[in-house]
Amino acid sequence: MVKGMLILNLKVSWLEFNVQELILRKRINMTNLSVDANPTKDFFISMLTRDIPLDRAILDLIDNSVDAANTLNNDDLNGKEIKITLDEDSFKIEDNCGGFDVETARHYAFRFGRDSKSERLTPNSVGQFGVGMKRTLFKLGNDFTVRSVFIDGAFELNVDVQNWLSSESEKWEFQLQSIDRPNAENGTYIEVTDLFDSVKEQFVDNEFLRNFKEEVAIAYFKRINQGLKIYINGDEVDHFDIKVKQSDELSIISLFDTFEGVSIKVKVGVGEQDLHKGGWYIVCNGRLVESSEQSSKTLWGTNSIPKYHDRFAFFRGVVEFESEDSSKLPWTTTKTGVDLDNRVFRYANKLMIKAIEPVIKFLNQREAERKQAADNRLTENETVLALAIRNAESVSIYQADSEQDEFIRPEKVEARAAAFVNVSYQVETERLNNAKDILGANSASEVGKLSFEYYFENEC
Repeated sequence: MVKGMLILNLKVSWLEFNVQELILRKRINMTNLSVDANPTKDFFISMLTRDIPLDRAILDLIDNSVDAANTLNNDDLNGKEIKITLDEDSFKIEDNCGGFDVETARHYAFRFGRDSKSERLTPNSVGQFGVGMKRTLFKLGNDFTVRSVFIDGAFELNVDVQNWLSSESEKWEFQLQSIDRPNAENGTYIEVTDLFDSVKEQFVDNEFLRNFKEEVAIAYFKRINQGLKIYINGDEVDHFDIKVKQSDELSIISLFDTFEGVSIKVKVGVGEQDLHKGGWYIVCNGRLVESSEQSSKTLWGTNSIPKYHDRFAFFRGVVEFESEDSSKLPWTTTKTGVDLDNRVFRYANKLMIKAIEPVIKFLNQREAERKQAADNRLTENETVLALAIRNAESVSIYQADSEQDEFIRPEKVEARAAAFVNVSYQVETERLNNAKDILGANSASEVGKLSFEYYFENEC
């Protein structure tokens, strides 16, 4: 009996040991297992396209054309054109800005993201993040064609998005096809068909088209001023500019600095009084990313700067960031604003404060001057601050004298003591009515005036 129990206990112990060993081995083996974390194509594309509005996505394609034009001549863009067509059947964009070759297409243009180890192909570019063209094409529709004509060749790429998404291949690849070089200017042609319903609806919406044209005019105003022409549905995009007042007695203030490989230029002055155009304009490598910004984002209502209101509607300020390495620029991935945590932008804040303070002081004094003139303490000829703005020439902020690091302005005229002053006090209604009857007055103010005159004549 004892022997049997001993044998049984030994078998149980052996079994427990082996079970524990198997568990341990399984745990050890699990440490060598890998998990597939690659995103599915449709998930990645849906996330890529979800958070950017349609109009902003199209700007990414224009960015690519602008970058191509800049590589040819960054200062003179005369003769370069970008043509965009939007309708319910298709989206088209074409340019004569040089095109891009096969190697660029294979290793750069159609790659999702940028290889941090690769060379930057376009210095001072605005197409920084490596998602713009792809994101836009996938956002627009189910079929797209990209054709490029360059110095010594041409190629075409055709993609059926649904077939590409459903492909069993795990490789994220597109197929390029070499074509005979056409007899045409070097440039890029893109067409998207089988548009999504949400895209069709916006392309036939007149309000969307109007706003989009205005947005393009503002975003690329600097390049348009350099000669670039952009057409939307056959109409040339309007010319937009930031105007300031300049004369012998009124100037802009210009400050320059560099920080971590980024050139920073701050220009500040006064323009025509316009509540909607006043504020800061932020430009990164020639692309406007903030227009007439009037919030704490650009320091309004912070530090020593008051909140933006109507007396500052004259204010115009431009902050320009330039860098060969566009990843250093303080913009968001959608290029729709500034990254407030960016060290370059925070460094630029110091220049912005230095530039805005004398202009804010000037505009505060102009408002005080206006009130003094309304009280007859200044004549019209004595409102020298208002006259300086009114009489100065309105010019592009880029054409204004940019060598002045101090704000030139006239000195204000000291107001005279007021010739008249209001006197007010309260009395009981019954007593006021009695005084009206005695004095033959029709109003409380008339009673006050007559009673003061009576007192002054008889007691003073």
